[in-house]
Formats: sequence, C-alpha cells, structure tokens
Amino acid sequence: MGFLDRFRKLEKAESQKPAGGGEPRYRQPILEIARLISDGDQEVMGEAAECVSDPKRYFEVHIDRYEERGIEDSDDLELIQWLGLVDILESRGWVCERDWKDELGDFLHFMGKLAGMAANRLSLEREWFDEDGDIPQWCRILDGKWSAREICAAALDLESDCYVLFPCKKSDLEELRHLAGAIHRRIDLAARM
Repeated sequence: MGFLDRFRKLEKAESQKPAGGGEPRYRQPILEIARLISDGDQEVMGEAAECVSDPKRYFEVHIDRYEERGIEDSDDLELIQWLGLVDILESRGWVCERDWKDELGDFLHFMGKLAGMAANRLSLEREWFDEDGDIPQWCRILDGKWSAREICAAALDLESDCYVLFPCKKSDLEELRHLAGAIHRRIDLAARM
C-alpha cells in the first residue's frame, strides 16, 4: 500500500467519525437495530442517523424527551443514543413502552397499534389472556400464538421497571441480541425481561 493509499484510508476513517463525539462502534449497531425493528422505515432511519452522528446536538434538540426520563445532561453519549433510539421507534409506532404493572386492556391497546402488528398481519384476542397476568405472561402467550408466523414478542431493556415491546421476526431476534450485546445493551424475548 502506497503512502497516498494510507492517507486516503485515514482520511476516510476520520470523515466517518461522528461530529458530536458519538462512538463509531455504537453508531452501526444502533442503526442496524433501528432498521431491523422498523423494517427499514425511512423516517426512523433518518432520525436515528441524526441521533448517532451527533448525539450531543440530538440531546439538545430533544431535551424534553430526556428530561422526562430524568436525564439532564449529555455526558453519557451511549445512553443518549440508546434512549434516543427507543424514543424514535416509539414516536413512529414501532415499539411501545409499558409500565411493569400495565393492565391487560392497555397492553392490548398499545401493542395492537404498533406498526409491526399491521406489517406482519398479527392479531390480538382478549380471550387469549388472563386479566390477572402480567406482561411477561402475556408475551409468552403471544409467542405461542404467533409461533406459526415465525414472530415473537420482544423487548429492548432500559434497565428500568418498564417494557419496550415490539413484534419481532424470530429470524431477526438473534441478530438483535448480538447487536445490543455489542454495545452493552439487551434485546430479548419480552417474556424473559
């Protein structure tokens, strides 16, 4: 490799660094997670790219979202990007964030509105569920009901007392687990959360 080739390679690597200090090793997994969960939704992908390319600026523009979560500064860029991803997916209807003590009616309402439900032509029937159950139990039931369609109920872990739920192709779940693990985060079956 000649001197100029090395220079071009270095220049290319420098140009791929995020402007706002986001970690390059974090960027690609976040974007790939966004793509898999949203089925490549262009609005999701555009906003996710903004979030990972300049997380400090994204934090400043969307500070109200972060303050609702108790995040008051942008020191932890990895957390800013992870929560940004969740908020982007939720605002576009690909995930729903539910409290651990959710009631069945609310669970069914919010899960039923997700874009992935319509995209995969999935159904939810109230009679499948026990009112006295909880989210992991209800998601286990969905895993069984959707099994023939190769879909499961998955969740992004926020290390809190809520569930960020979405219908997931079983073929994508292992890759999502790996991508999240690569950035020290967790995506898994919702029944395991």
